[in-house]
Amino acid sequence: MTAGPQTETPRTTTEDTPGPAAAGEPRSRRRRRRIITVLVIVAFLALGTAATLLGQRTSSRPLAPDNPEPAGAMATAEILRDQGVEIHEVNTYTELLHRAGPGTTIFLPDFDRVRPGQYQELVSTGADLTMVGQLFADPNVTDELPVEPAPVTSGQAVPAACSDGDAAAASRIELGSTAVTATGSGVTVCFPAPETDRTGGYAVWRDGGATVRYLASRHLVENASLADHGHAALTLRSLGHHDELLWYLPTSIEDTQGAADEDVPLLPPAATWVLWALLAAAVVLGVSRARGLGPVVTELMPVVVRSAETTRGRGRLYRRSRARDHAAAALRAGVASRTARSLGLPRSATREALVDAITRATGRAREEVDALLYGTAPSDDAGLLTLSTMLDDLEREVHRT
Repeated sequence: MTAGPQTETPRTTTEDTPGPAAAGEPRSRRRRRRIITVLVIVAFLALGTAATLLGQRTSSRPLAPDNPEPAGAMATAEILRDQGVEIHEVNTYTELLHRAGPGTTIFLPDFDRVRPGQYQELVSTGADLTMVGQLFADPNVTDELPVEPAPVTSGQAVPAACSDGDAAAASRIELGSTAVTATGSGVTVCFPAPETDRTGGYAVWRDGGATVRYLASRHLVENASLADHGHAALTLRSLGHHDELLWYLPTSIEDTQGAADEDVPLLPPAATWVLWALLAAAVVLGVSRARGLGPVVTELMPVVVRSAETTRGRGRLYRRSRARDHAAAALRAGVASRTARSLGLPRSATREALVDAITRATGRAREEVDALLYGTAPSDDAGLLTLSTMLDDLEREVHRT
């Protein structure tokens, strides 16, 4: 009896059609995953914000008021605050000009970054000016000042030897590798070097309505040497004449003479916490969205596709692309796998072992069996059909044994 073509009609039984609970389960799982992801991101952002706001902010920038390292100036800032001085850290030149005025002190811990014209603008505000620096990067800036840098022999403790009250209170300081020399009138040079009376570690002068003080060496302000000799007295008195101190630490390229410096942070310190929080949130999001590594979960398929249809579809793809070599390789691999299993050979059996076993089971010549399973690919469809028929015959002979 010949069976005609059969047409499957879709069945709507309870076995084939997923119920409301099964259909809603993936959607609810996705909704829960999104909620968990959002909650984790919010938690990381909250932790980062809390750490930024509640934690003690520190930096590693030299002479920064929040730097506790030996090259920092946190000790100076804390003592000044205890004495009632209100410290404002200013990071832009525009803000510095806006805040500066009579009754304030401007502290320039990096005076070598000052650009031409800025010194006169700062003095014209009426604020006192305290500067620290070892070199003047721009000679045009030096021309605006009544002093200039001069090298000295470092490591010497020298007395004040001047009439300035701040220097007299300090009594003695240790000279650094650079001192300051007076080139104009009205400049008082203190802590003179042994070589000359006009070169010393500290200078003070009046410029208009402002008092300008210049500390020639950074180590007078640094945490590591603040307690040595009279460094603390000179530094604290130079910065503490007024109740408001503007601590200028430029962070933008425009405010640092256009020169890149590794000591100048390009981002605010608080931005680091935000970036770490965003990175952690991205990692959590990636993990939550990644494929699970658990066991395979069986799901109800909306459409049942018979294996014969899959085989025909793959055959059509091979035929359309004229991939006779791939089709022949697939046929030979299938026959080799099934015959090896029938003959009790392991999956790791070699080519020689498989050919020898089939030869003994079928009685065919060894060369014929090897050519069928491992020969060259057919060049046309007729050859592929012949190969398929011969492989079927070989597999039947093996199964009969």
